[in-house]
Amino acid sequence: MRLAANMDKRDIFFVAALCTLTFTGRSLASAPVAVLFVIDGLQSDAAAVAMSNGAANLKSLHDNGVWVEEAYCSSPSPHLRLPDGSLPWGTSSPPNVAMHTGTHVFESRQMDDIFLAARRAGIKSVFSGGADNYKEFNTADYCYASSKDPDSITVQHALDHFRDDGVRLIRLHIQRIRNHWKGPEEKTRPDSPYQQYLLHVDHLLGKVFDAIRAAGLWDSTFVFISGDHGMGMTQQSNHPASSVSSWKPYMNFYGPGIKRGESIPYAETPDIALLVAHVLGLGPLKGHTDPDVSVTPRGTTGTLLTNIFEGNPRELHHPEFIRRYLESVHWQPSDDFAEYRVAMLKYIAARLGRQEQD
Repeated sequence: MRLAANMDKRDIFFVAALCTLTFTGRSLASAPVAVLFVIDGLQSDAAAVAMSNGAANLKSLHDNGVWVEEAYCSSPSPHLRLPDGSLPWGTSSPPNVAMHTGTHVFESRQMDDIFLAARRAGIKSVFSGGADNYKEFNTADYCYASSKDPDSITVQHALDHFRDDGVRLIRLHIQRIRNHWKGPEEKTRPDSPYQQYLLHVDHLLGKVFDAIRAAGLWDSTFVFISGDHGMGMTQQSNHPASSVSSWKPYMNFYGPGIKRGESIPYAETPDIALLVAHVLGLGPLKGHTDPDVSVTPRGTTGTLLTNIFEGNPRELHHPEFIRRYLESVHWQPSDDFAEYRVAMLKYIAARLGRQEQD
């Protein structure tokens, strides 16, 4: 009381402001940050070679996080074409849509995603990708996509918004690795241009980590590393759905509460969106929001990978929709997206029916 009596109004305002800054600082320091770092077409064998030959950041995440033994992407078809011939997501491939929406099928452009959910929760987000076709992903607070700029610029755009605007959801898509693809034999040769560029990508990943550490937020940061799809088996830099290798990306998860140095048996790209929403506390994603869409369920169809977290068993009941589809076509999938779409609708409806019976 005596102290308060001796303080004038300016002193009181100063102390109040100092307390506000202190508590705000504590709040920000404990607030989770999610980094979804996608390396276009990265597969497990290429990642393992890179980690053995100097990719220190990838190796650290692998050794101190959880990697997926058998990972699949939603259809790697270059065009997500619906039965009426429309391309609701332009020329963006289905795995990228899956990573944002948590779904296996994409019946409309009107869908909820991690960026819209983050905005509802008061969390700012940035999407930065290295190809013009990623301009379809425009729901983040800050969006950037360019086929002209190097990956270093793509990364810097995201870091600028992290530093200047306080974004806590960072989605990066590293694209130039595809320029160095000379065939599957080259991806695992340590001195190949592909592997040498992977070391450059690892350096860019380190820049992201340095920025987060400088902000004092590393201890509350989650990192999700993945390829959006695998790659084909020719010298062409493509990922045809008819090539099974195109369905198999690398996946690795790291962060507070996530197991260290362990693996899980299985995951699919739609699962990543559910993980992002979970660690940021965004609540359930809504899936399809278009009133004209009649698919069931309208919500997400991915699986929350609770088995990556400490204290949970390694095994998880996963419906394995994508693996079941590939098995059903005897591991000879069609390049036509329609085949995948029909299978997903069937499997998802059957699963929902079983859940209702239970």
